[in-house]
Amino acid sequence: MLRSFQYKKNEYDTIPLKLVLLGANHDQEPVYRMHGINLNQIIFCKEGQGELILDNRKYVIDKGQCFIIFSNTPHEYHSTGGKWILDIVGFNGSIVPLLFRALKINSSGAYLLSNREMIDAHHKKLIEIAEQNSRHKHMLLSQETYALITDLSFCLTHIASGSADYGNPTITQAIEYLEAHYGEDVSLDTLAQITSRTPEYLCSIFKEHTGVTIVKYLNGIRLLHAQILLVQEPSMSIKEIAEKCGYTSASYFGKVFFKQYKLTPNQYRMSHIM
Repeated sequence: MLRSFQYKKNEYDTIPLKLVLLGANHDQEPVYRMHGINLNQIIFCKEGQGELILDNRKYVIDKGQCFIIFSNTPHEYHSTGGKWILDIVGFNGSIVPLLFRALKINSSGAYLLSNREMIDAHHKKLIEIAEQNSRHKHMLLSQETYALITDLSFCLTHIASGSADYGNPTITQAIEYLEAHYGEDVSLDTLAQITSRTPEYLCSIFKEHTGVTIVKYLNGIRLLHAQILLVQEPSMSIKEIAEKCGYTSASYFGKVFFKQYKLTPNQYRMSHIM
């Protein structure tokens, strides 16, 4: 089975994590994507053996292993002989880069799984939801995909830890500080002092290496953690979540959240815990 999901314009704008492709017991044909594909993929080997090629490096993928391919990453994979049966989860959304970073999933590659049963349970649940006729199907798929990715991060071995390498120690130091202190009042002057750079120079090289401003990057981290708390801590008030994520007021947090996701924090919470 290999199934794709289509989203209406209003759904595409408001759902931050969208399941796009779902495969179960798929007899995989050879794939050659020299320019990648606009889709993040987590692929689990259920039977047989295959080969994955990323950045001119080859990985042998056996039963019980998985591989992760980030969006727009050149790749190819194929069976090494006989049937190669895979389960596939393909997804996109504004939350994905920050979710991967928060969970320390920093690169495409091949990984070992320490708890395949738990991941199988999530995959089975996705299939069950996909077969429903509920008007909330896409939200439920988003919720279960989020749970799968989160639990997967605890099952992976041979995965790099720490922040992604942007090729510049100053940027790495700045990002590590932002990720550790996002709940505080982080000023540009403090960040410049930590990295021993002038504020102007730090802003310039940060945008050059990451593609976003420091303020936008910090806000992304805060919103990601807010989304996690909204779903995982239903007893926390919006005000408490705002303060924990570095926002000075619940009303300002609500405005920033709505601007990004076209949902209020409470609407987002209700849509993910229904």
